[in-house]
Amino acid sequence: MPVRVAAVIPARMASHRFPGKPLLSIRGLPLVEHVRRRATLCGRFSEVVVATCDPEIAQVVEGYGGRCLMTSSAHPAATDRVAEAARQLDCTHVVNVQGDEVLVLASDLARMVRAIETEPEVPAWNAVTTIEQASELSDSAIVKCVVSMSGRILYCLRDGSSLAMKLGPAYEPIRTVVGILGYTRTFLEQYTVLARTPLEVAEGIDQSRILEHDILLRAVEFSRGYPAINEPREVELVRQYLAEDPVQQAVLDQVLQR
Repeated sequence: MPVRVAAVIPARMASHRFPGKPLLSIRGLPLVEHVRRRATLCGRFSEVVVATCDPEIAQVVEGYGGRCLMTSSAHPAATDRVAEAARQLDCTHVVNVQGDEVLVLASDLARMVRAIETEPEVPAWNAVTTIEQASELSDSAIVKCVVSMSGRILYCLRDGSSLAMKLGPAYEPIRTVVGILGYTRTFLEQYTVLARTPLEVAEGIDQSRILEHDILLRAVEFSRGYPAINEPREVELVRQYLAEDPVQQAVLDQVLQR
């Protein structure tokens, strides 16, 4: 069967750290619409949909011409929401593009699709980037991971401050986790029946459920790390990138013209 990869953007208003953020206005567009348009710019997805339990998000996305799939409000994690949406899609694989990844590049999303096409039998993939500053290790809003020499993600964590002075300048083998994950459709069906795990619950990291159940999670290196909007304090930083970073300025022009 040919590989057919769909993109699903999970979004909900009741975010614990930033309620209502999917409809936060950035340059005149809601956050979730920025992400949807960037996923569409990739041009490698069979379709791009937003998965939500909130009618107000669906109304906004559909008002811009996007497609929404309504999902349960009871999901404990974004991956559970993506899994429900995937049942309604004609695809072999799904890329979960988290709704707060407002600065994701279409070229990096294409890297994820290529990784899936290269090893379609791998159950799950996660985008990662190099750590640029020691402060990222102690920032609990930024999920980090340990990557093996073969490119397998071994462990995810929020606080890596104890390692800052013990690792070399590249902070090997620690990487920043990006909120872009890929899965086979078959694995997504299995994910929803896997028991929630201690580290997943303790730190609120979806990937821990995968790792604690001994399932392969492959790292996919993205070109560079850009901040997502997890908390209100990150909004101004994102706006600064959009105003000052030449790459982001060029993508923003494309996003606003669509």
